[in-house]
Amino acid sequence: MRRRKADLGRRVNRDLRVEFSESGLTSYAGLELVIRYFQRIDLNGLIRQHLSGLAGDFATTAMVRVMLGLLIAGGRRLQHVTHVVGDPLIHRFCGLAQLPGRFTLSRWLQQFTGQWIERLCALNAAVVARAVHLQTGLRTLTVDVDGTVVSTGMTVERAFRGFNPHHRKVPSYYPITAYVAETGHLLRVKNRSGNINDGKASIPFLRELFAQVADTLGRAVRLRFRMDGDFFKQSVLRLLIARGAGFAIKVPFWQWLDLQQHIRRCRKWQRVNGGGRLLRGALAADALEARDAHRDLSQGGPSSLRQELPARSVRS
Repeated sequence: MRRRKADLGRRVNRDLRVEFSESGLTSYAGLELVIRYFQRIDLNGLIRQHLSGLAGDFATTAMVRVMLGLLIAGGRRLQHVTHVVGDPLIHRFCGLAQLPGRFTLSRWLQQFTGQWIERLCALNAAVVARAVHLQTGLRTLTVDVDGTVVSTGMTVERAFRGFNPHHRKVPSYYPITAYVAETGHLLRVKNRSGNINDGKASIPFLRELFAQVADTLGRAVRLRFRMDGDFFKQSVLRLLIARGAGFAIKVPFWQWLDLQQHIRRCRKWQRVNGGGRLLRGALAADALEARDAHRDLSQGGPSSLRQELPARSVRS
């Protein structure tokens, strides 16, 4: 639609007023909500309880909040702290009039040896437990456990070549993480070298996770796990069942499982959300029992897997 020429222009009668003042502009106004959340869970009190004794000119609570604020603001290197110096919300978030420099942060982080890392994990567990109690009050938590590939340089300590689909020849770490699905909190994390098997190396991590939940959330809290096919190991299944945990694990089409034979025999399927179909039955149990029976025949002992692996639902 064409417009009249008189509608295209705008008259300017006088100069725009320009005023120079300290207005306290910030790019991180959302940090105010995080500040109130930290006050609600008493983060400073938890930091003093678990990380007291670290040396430095700045208080431990302030240094932890500087690191958190830097990550929330998008910083990924210590030198990025210079980009947030002077922002009023960052200073308010950290509780500091002057922010530490990158070298001060580097020297402070060098104190985190194995003992302090364990105390840092205990701090994270306490924060998550308090947040879960305040936000949900659930008695059953869904935990997503998975490994993540983190590529590194060629000379990084304890980084090896392993499962790295996008950069196959690059050394990497392979940390394993456990997230609370209902709230998104990082329940536990453990760094590992890149040349390990995700399923076999997860047993110590799962034991530590069960102990952490019992200590921080109480033994009345029940866990149910979601894992990918790498965790479909007999040792993992036995541990989860022994602890009374529910689980949904993707079952790989391994040749020794012979799942295709069971699928061909099944005549009754149940539709699930998303249009998929579900085959109910002791497929994994039968397949694992058949494998153990073959081993026991050669060793002269009975198989008892069916007593420890009840029927589970398996997605086709």
